[in-house]
Order: sequence, then C-alpha cells, then structure tokens
Amino acid sequence: MVSGLTLAAGLLTCSLVASCDSSVSSSAAPSSPPTTEPSSSQPTRLPRQTLTFGVVGSADEVASYRQMASLFAPLDRQVTVRVQAWPTEAAMMADLRSGAAEPDVFIASQRNLLELTQRQLTQPIDGLLDDRGVDFGDDYPRGTLTAFGSDSRLSCLPYGISPSVIFYNKRLVKLGQVTPDPPVPGEGWSLDQFAAATRWAVRHHPNAAGAYVEPSLGGIAPFVLSGGGSLFDDANPPTTLTLSDTASQQALIRTVRLMHRPGVSLTPRELTEKTALEWFESGRLAFLEGSRGIVPALRTRLGFDFDVMPMPVLGTPATVGGLTGLCISSDATDAGTAADFLVYASTPEALGSVASAGYLQPANQAVALSDDFQQPGRLPDHASVFTFSVKSMQYPPLIDRWDELDAAIGPTLTRMMHGRAVQVPQRTREADQQSSRVLRVEPSESPSGSGQSAG
Repeated sequence: MVSGLTLAAGLLTCSLVASCDSSVSSSAAPSSPPTTEPSSSQPTRLPRQTLTFGVVGSADEVASYRQMASLFAPLDRQVTVRVQAWPTEAAMMADLRSGAAEPDVFIASQRNLLELTQRQLTQPIDGLLDDRGVDFGDDYPRGTLTAFGSDSRLSCLPYGISPSVIFYNKRLVKLGQVTPDPPVPGEGWSLDQFAAATRWAVRHHPNAAGAYVEPSLGGIAPFVLSGGGSLFDDANPPTTLTLSDTASQQALIRTVRLMHRPGVSLTPRELTEKTALEWFESGRLAFLEGSRGIVPALRTRLGFDFDVMPMPVLGTPATVGGLTGLCISSDATDAGTAADFLVYASTPEALGSVASAGYLQPANQAVALSDDFQQPGRLPDHASVFTFSVKSMQYPPLIDRWDELDAAIGPTLTRMMHGRAVQVPQRTREADQQSSRVLRVEPSESPSGSGQSAG
C-alpha cells in the first residue's frame, strides 16, 4: 500500500460495534466522563458526529459496506456512520439531482463524473488527501486517476474497477481439446482461438449456444479497440462515434462473422425467454462476456464449474469496463471527517473486508493481488485474469448523455450483432449518425476525459 495510506491507517483504530437499522457507530462503549483538565496523554474528544455513506448494490454488497463502515473509529471523536443504499446507480443519481439525498461520502461511477462536477455535487479531494499525508498514486493505475480528473484536480479516489472478461462453463468447454491451437487457461488468446473454442462447444453440445456478446457499446468496445479501432472522434468532448472508420469497421466485421456462425450466439427469441446470464447459469451457454460482479451469483449454483479468460485479442490486448470512485459531497457536514473516512475506506484492511464478499474488484492493485480478492481455492480458478486485465483497460471520455446515447444506438447495434458481416458497414454508419445527433451539442466548459472506451 502507498506510504500515505499506511500512515493514515496507523492513525485509525478499529473496533467492531453492533449495527441497527441502517446506522453503525464507531464507538464500542460509552464515552468517558468529561474532565475539566484532560491529560496530555488523552486527546480531547470532539462532539459526536454522524456521517452518511452512500453506496449502490445488492443486499449482500450493502452488508459488506456496512460491516466495513462499522470499523471506522477515529481517535479524537465518536462518529456514527449511516449507510444509505440504492439498488442502482440511476436511482442514486436521481436522488442526488433532486436533493432527496446528500451523503457526505458516496461511491459513484466514473460514467457520471461529468454530471456530478457540472452540478457541483462533489468537491476535489486531492488537497484533503495531501493534508493527511496520503500519496494516492503508487497503487492505482494512472488511467484510473486520470479518469477521475477534473480541471487538474482529483474529483474522486478510484475505488472499484471491473474490466470485461470472458466467463466460460468448464463442462461445456475443454480448452485443451480445442484444435489446432488450444488456448491456455488463464492466459491471453486470439479471436481465432476464441472462435475455435465456441465451435468446439457447439459441436460437442448441440443444445447449448457457443457465446454471447452484448450488442451495446460496452459489449463491442473490447473487439473494436483490440482491432486498432476507436469509438469516439475526440475525448474532449466527443461529437460522434467512429464505428464506421476503417479499423473499427474491420474489427466488427471479424467479430460479427464469428457470432453469425450457426449455433454460436443466442438468438433474439432465446433472449426473450431468459437473459444471457440466466442461459449461462443454466448450463446452456458456453462463453459469456462479464465482470467480477457476477461471481457471487455463479458460486451459488450447485455443481456449476466456471473459469475466466481475458478478452480475445484481434491485434493488441484491450478491454473496457466500469470504474467507481469514493467522492466527497460538496455539502458534506464536515469535510475533514469525510476525508478521514475516505482515507480509512481506502486502507488495505477496509478494502480487503469489502472485496472478500466477492463483488468488488479493488482499483487499488495491491489489494487486488491479495488473498482477500484472489480468494484461492474458490471459483474461478484464474481470478488473476481480473487483475491483469486492468493493464489493458481503456477509459471512456466524459459524457453527460450516456443513457441517451445507449438508447439511440442500441437497436442498430442489436441488428448488427444478430445480422451478417456484410451488413456491418451500413450499421456502423447508422450508429455513427445516430450518436452524432446525441453528442453534437453547444461547447461548454467541462472536465477533460481520457481514453476511447465505453462505460
């Protein structure tokens, strides 16, 4: 861990307390009776405080956050941490916009950073971290810090990262039997090897589909980027998609040609019956593009044996995915206490306790390499694929119209991924035109983004 975080962690003592409702307290026992002349060995305790911590996730995810928050115990004051949870990021953002919720510290997606900064819902944290002696650069990939940059300031501290990888059902796929060039479990592989593995699965299990790639910008982005293409014309700010550019188009032609082979992909009709994840969980889909967040659910499937591989390579390794950060509200009741909690929540101990629940992939790479996240002896066998895929991850530009963009191009990308390769040029031109109508807006001052990937 970086020296600053280690120092900060040393200044924070932890004591587990019982929680009730949605609040947890950092005090394990009643405070000592007040004295008129405190001794120099016992610092004066400041008034009690309540800090609200906003999180998004399932009941089990929220429980891991609540457990971590219960251990926040600064030396000089008693702080009650109230965990406020939402089932989705969209629900949280709606409450933040309306003012219905004002958490002091909250976990937010980088996808929403532009809106958060434009609405002044966050405050820069780099100065607060500097004041606490925290060197936040050593254990975080540079791209994650840049992705949360705004006007040369750090808006949020990278917290969770979820690169897209390929999950596979080990009963339906025997990688070592794929010919003529068998992929090595846990190691990089080419699109041709991926294609051969899907054909092998379909040939040996006719009632199962070979693979599924979500027909969305995030779903196709790893293939476009790996093939040398780009997604946007500019990163600050983008005005159109560039899927019809030669390199992007050629990468998509190769991908669609693979997915259009008989029996390889789930059909539109099958997708109306079940989601791709449900087909995978039921043992009827060999390969599924996904991220760490689906691991706990897969582990509950009795007898279900699965593993992960990196995204297939068309030219150079590339992937995309989600990125979340710890942010401090611009209206935080006490910015100092909020910063202390942010530092605590970023320590290896606190991050490790959340990661051990299986949902969170820490952006802090030292913790991501620890047993708390790798969890040896548990599925998947090659959890290191999640960690090392971060090196190939590209980050999206800052856009405040992601939902509109996804809605505008979604039907076209669906037709493209379920169609024939010869139709790709037309579909990519349509998608670019549709994106342009969403993205071409009057220039306005906004924080700079990074990368060419999709959120």
